[in-house]
Amino acid sequence: MTLSQTAVSRPQIFICTLLSSESLVDLFTQILEGDRYSLVHATYDNFLEIVEQGKHRIDCLILEENSALPKIVSHLHREAILLPAVLLQIRLSTENGVEADTDDSGPQNDSCYHIAEVRVQDSAQEGVLAGIDQAIAQFLQLSKACRLPTTTPTKLADETIRDNLTTQQQRLSQKLKERLGYLGVFYKRNPQQFFHQLSEEEQADYLATLKRDYRDIILNYFRRDSHVNQEIDDFVTQIFFADISILKILEIHMELMDAFAKKLKLEGRNEDILLDYRLTLIDIMAHLCEMYRRSIPKTR
Repeated sequence: MTLSQTAVSRPQIFICTLLSSESLVDLFTQILEGDRYSLVHATYDNFLEIVEQGKHRIDCLILEENSALPKIVSHLHREAILLPAVLLQIRLSTENGVEADTDDSGPQNDSCYHIAEVRVQDSAQEGVLAGIDQAIAQFLQLSKACRLPTTTPTKLADETIRDNLTTQQQRLSQKLKERLGYLGVFYKRNPQQFFHQLSEEEQADYLATLKRDYRDIILNYFRRDSHVNQEIDDFVTQIFFADISILKILEIHMELMDAFAKKLKLEGRNEDILLDYRLTLIDIMAHLCEMYRRSIPKTR
């Protein structure tokens, strides 16, 4: 089984699975059906061939954790193939009705393929879809200096993987952008850099920068031959990546309008002109809402 060029041109995330049973294959076909994903189910006989041929087209692997996985991962390391990965831990019911892992060898908290892999402990649809999103997001944040598992056989292979990592991340990011528009941007957001995660001092500095940038937008909004459209795009990107609410932007707008109103009063001028700048706020809010609308992954 191979990935067709026709399928590659569609705006979808390509998933390659390696599952041990037909029932799991059928289940994941149902979970990942729809227009967001393109799916190829590999077998233990053709998995390595499929991945080697499609390593620059596959966006995420779903691998079942079992006794065969270490050998598969070792081969991927030797070939310096690093891709986003979801490791599926299937639990089976015992005669006593107690669930047991299909493979309990080795510590479950240690990484097997790379430290950006994501473990999913059941095959529920919500968990699988969230796992894919998280795996891609973590892979794009993976550092070139990351610690690789000890299964890497040689220092040379370890160095080759690290040399290829940046290129693979760039390819994946570009593919997501081309296939899914703003969805590629969504995966680059780092929750640790969200506004509410910053210290009070960092929040104050960030808000000061936003207020200064917003003031520049206001001053340039009605000027001809200005670069205000680019300034708005840059501003919206900032607040999108920082996960700042629209209410916070509204507060910035009102504070700035109050400051301008006081200045106009001191100069004896009519402050009604400030009403026109509601268009600026509406413009920015529309840009931000559209970015969120087009960036948040669909569940199907």
